[in-house]
Amino acid sequence: MEEFRQTYVHLCKDHHLEIQDCVIDKLKCAEKTPGKGKTILDLSTMGLSPQTCSVLGKVLATDRNFLEYKFADCMLSEDAVKGLAQGFTHNTYCRKLDLKGNNIRGTSVETLGKMLRHNNSLYSLCLEWNALGMLDNSFAVFSDGVGSNTCLKALDLRNNQINHDGAAELAASLKRNTTLRALDLRWNNIGLIGGRAILEMLRSNKTLSRLELAGNNIPSDILKAIETSVSNNADRQLIVDDFQKRTTTLSKHVQHLDKEKSLQLNELMNTIDKQENIMKSTKRVSAHQVGNLQNALEDRKKSFNALAAKLAMTESELTLAEQKNHDCNSIINRLKQDMSEMTASHHADLRHEKEDRANEEMKLLKELSESNDRNIQLQTKVEDLDRKLKQNQEQLYEYKEQITHLQAELTMKGSHYDERIQQEKTRQKDALHDLETYKQKEINRIRQEADDTEKTLRDRLQKMETHRLELEEEISRLKATNMNDKMMNEEQLISSKQRIKAEEEQRHMQLEEKIRVLQISKDELQTHCTQQAALVSELQRKNSNLQLEHETYKRQLEELGQDLAEKSSITMSEVSKVRHEQKEMEMKLDSERKIQAELREKLSHTDQQLSEQLLKYRTMIEEKDRELVILSEKLRSRDLEITRAREEESQRAHLLQSAIMNYVSKTPFSSPSK
Repeated sequence: MEEFRQTYVHLCKDHHLEIQDCVIDKLKCAEKTPGKGKTILDLSTMGLSPQTCSVLGKVLATDRNFLEYKFADCMLSEDAVKGLAQGFTHNTYCRKLDLKGNNIRGTSVETLGKMLRHNNSLYSLCLEWNALGMLDNSFAVFSDGVGSNTCLKALDLRNNQINHDGAAELAASLKRNTTLRALDLRWNNIGLIGGRAILEMLRSNKTLSRLELAGNNIPSDILKAIETSVSNNADRQLIVDDFQKRTTTLSKHVQHLDKEKSLQLNELMNTIDKQENIMKSTKRVSAHQVGNLQNALEDRKKSFNALAAKLAMTESELTLAEQKNHDCNSIINRLKQDMSEMTASHHADLRHEKEDRANEEMKLLKELSESNDRNIQLQTKVEDLDRKLKQNQEQLYEYKEQITHLQAELTMKGSHYDERIQQEKTRQKDALHDLETYKQKEINRIRQEADDTEKTLRDRLQKMETHRLELEEEISRLKATNMNDKMMNEEQLISSKQRIKAEEEQRHMQLEEKIRVLQISKDELQTHCTQQAALVSELQRKNSNLQLEHETYKRQLEELGQDLAEKSSITMSEVSKVRHEQKEMEMKLDSERKIQAELREKLSHTDQQLSEQLLKYRTMIEEKDRELVILSEKLRSRDLEITRAREEESQRAHLLQSAIMNYVSKTPFSSPSK
């Protein structure tokens, strides 16, 4: 701890940086805290500058004091994240890292992905409340780092704005990851496409045993399928962990037994060489240990028998699942037949309705064509009347032109006559007296002729005027008749339109009645479909492995009343999907069987190893018993030799004692003779 603080202070001085007191205070608090608190450096909610983070990264690269680092809610910049990531890239002691609530995005996400690719010590990484999924390219690099990591077991990615593309990238990377156990993706925006990608990933990833996906707009059927896959992975992981623990404990136990045996044999040999009493005690201890070992072996046999019973139970469950699957397939086939019959009857009803509508439309078209013909005849009559009016108007224009022409002729003749009068006046100036009478006569005659011509012209004008009035009256009369005909035609058109409209309304009412009948039949079909959906839901409760297929089929049944025209193609596609998924489930079951077969083989192999070790142990015990018998015979022979030696020594002692007694008895008699 002190070394960490000193290196931090030294690097700050080397880089001419101000030492942040919050870091020093946290280090002092970590030194004072007892127990596991010493291995946690909590710098959460601290305002760390990028330079401080780069210095901390250099210190972290070689640190071996803290197992957990917390940088939550520090609002780290991109440079700060890069500095810390470089440190954790080379760190080999840290196990947990918390970067919650730092708004990490862009290039910072890429640096984290590169850090995960090279780090081999982190077990848990928390990245909640960031923005990792804002840029797809950066999140793709991060996902690649997660897939390449070989030690990370828990990853928290809540509230990171991850869309369906990011989820697909993460799922593709997790297909090759074999260490991640827990993944939290709550409150993102994964959607339907991302959910399907995760479900596809779980078909190949068998180590992910906990996955949280709440608040991602994923359909319920996909969520249920993902939950079933994750639960299967969890069960499989529990079985594998239990098997590994048992194998490790068995190996350790066997090694421990071998060591104890060797030590006991050495002690026995030493004690046999030393004393007979120690040999007997070691013999009792060895017998007691042999009994313990036999009890332990019996316990192991019982555990292996329990495992075999579990395997038998799983096989029976598999057979039951296969029977349920067969029953579900038969029910689905029956439902398909019912659906095909219903669709055929409905298509026949639709065909009859289409034929009736076509006949009614043909009748309406005929009536409309007749009414159009009548209208065309009336229009031709109106056009004839208009043409007659135009002809009369042209005649009036011609008469007016004739009148103007006659008036012009009169004026011309008057002017001509005036000229002639002037000529005659000039001509008769010389003979006024002679021709005055003749002149007067001629003038009177000319005047009379002019009056006559004027009268005739006036008569003609009056006649023309009367003829014009007659023509105007005839035109007005024709107009009145035309208007009457037009009004009558319009009334006939209105009456025909009303009649056609009434007939169309009647037909519309009839069609509505038919539609209502069809709606009732559709409702009946929907009720039947809901009944079928309820039946499918009951089957789903019985078979959790086929839950996704039944949910999709139930949704198709509910949508039957809406898309009747597309039902046949949809049902065929869904049936193919169900078959495909059923094949996949069968493949999964086959893979599970293979795994169980492998487990059986491993169990049989372990049984063989245990039996071989038991045989070896028995042979060793028999050899040791033989050695003990040999040693006991040696001891007996030594005892016999000792007893013989003791008897000889006792005999020798008795002889010596008798000799000494004889010698002692002889000595007093020899003294007086001297």
